[in-house]
Amino acid sequence: MTVNAGFDAFEHPDAQVRALSALQFLTPTPWDSVRHDVYTFRLAMAHLNSARPRVMYIALGETDDWAHDGRYDRVLESYARTDDFLKDLWTWLQEQPDYRDRTHILITTDHGRGRTPADWRDHGAKVEGAQDVWIALISGRMTRRGAWRNHQPLRTNQVAATLAGWMGVDWNALRPAAGWPIQ
Repeated sequence: MTVNAGFDAFEHPDAQVRALSALQFLTPTPWDSVRHDVYTFRLAMAHLNSARPRVMYIALGETDDWAHDGRYDRVLESYARTDDFLKDLWTWLQEQPDYRDRTHILITTDHGRGRTPADWRDHGAKVEGAQDVWIALISGRMTRRGAWRNHQPLRTNQVAATLAGWMGVDWNALRPAAGWPIQ
């Protein structure tokens, strides 16, 4: 299992990927433990291309940290870059015979944010709105398309069961109290 997070160097056989890894240390962020998402994404794509993992988790953190800093302009810029990253990921996956039409993607957040001008920068148990997250799914097993309306609310406790189900594992048999897979 490969884990690369924060400001960790990424060892890779390709000299260009190693140079990209080194560059992250020359472009610091305002935060002690969060690098720019472009490095996380590009290093993840290099790993995906060379290691061809069956499962991959990519965590992007800039939108959250820019929000905590009160930089709504940077939050919007980060969202736009994330959209481009997801487009690049999907395009690459569809170009690969071993991934094309066999890949499932689940995109979500670990928390919502406050809903007012006074609290949009924050999240936590005492911040109204922070309990709400969104989930996007790309899967050949999903028949619904676009924004889902008139359905039961989705919950983050369904994420593990959904991911496990895509890999042929019955998560609820292992964890009966867990949420059920998203259908």
